Parts: sequence; structure tokens; C-alpha cells
Amino acid sequence: WLSALESTKWLQHLSVMLKAAVLVTSAVDREGRPVLVHCSDGWDRTPQIVALAKILLDPYYRTMEGFQVLVESDWLDFGHKFGDRCGHQEKVEDQNEQCPVFLQWLDAVHQLLKQFPCLFEFNEAFLVKLVQHTYSCLYGTFLGNSPCER
Repeated sequence: WLSALESTKWLQHLSVMLKAAVLVTSAVDREGRPVLVHCSDGWDRTPQIVALAKILLDPYYRTMEGFQVLVESDWLDFGHKFGDRCGHQEKVEDQNEQCPVFLQWLDAVHQLLKQFPCLFEFNEAFLVKLVQHTYSCLYGTFLGNSPCER
């Protein structure tokens, strides 16, 4: 099981994402420098890194309300392609568009939560419920590729 996990490079992706968020946090907080974060297409790594940096920089985003605001602003309103990335679209033309980007981010938040549980207002069960509903299609929150589609 561990070698299968290793072959996915999941933990390497989490490590790189967390290191990038710490770099952004350090530049903003310690050095007082502005930071521009932009991945190759702007859809995937950008919200992962920026949302993690916000969690590290501002305790508000570690509250229930703040985390909800963060997901709404940096993922839903930003236009993350949940339909393509989660495979919710009826007519998926390119299977390569599927990628657990939001799930990776939630796992990175989970890693922070495990290290600093007293700094978060929510717990692991909350994150698990969020993952379940991201893929359940029970609510329209995580359907579609844009706010307009939702």
C-alpha cells in the first residue's frame, strides 16, 4: 500500500504546495514584500497556494466562517473547474482534465490541522464531510466549472 501511495507522488505534491505557501507567507509577513502567485494556466496551483498562505497568515481563515469565506472566494468565485477536475460533467471530452486539485488542497489543510489542532476552529470530521460533498453531487456547490454554471 505504501509503495502504491509513493508511486502517485501525492505526498510530493503536498510537500511542494506547502513549501510554496510558506514561501509566500514568509515574503508577505516577514519581508513585507508583495507576492504574485500564478501557475501555468492559473486554475489549479494558484488557488491551492494562495488559499494555504491565507490560512497561514490570518487566523480568521482557520475559523468555520473564515474557512467558508475562503472556499467561496478562492475556489468557487475564482472559477475553479470543479466539473472538469472532479469528473462531474456529463460530456467529458478530455479525461485528462480530471485531477483532485481541491482534494489535494484539503489534504494540505488537514496536514496543518494535524500539526496545529489548537489553531483551528474546525476538525478533521469537517474536512472529511467537505470532501464527501465535493464528490457526492448532493448539493450544487461543487458542480460546474464556474459560478455561472453552478
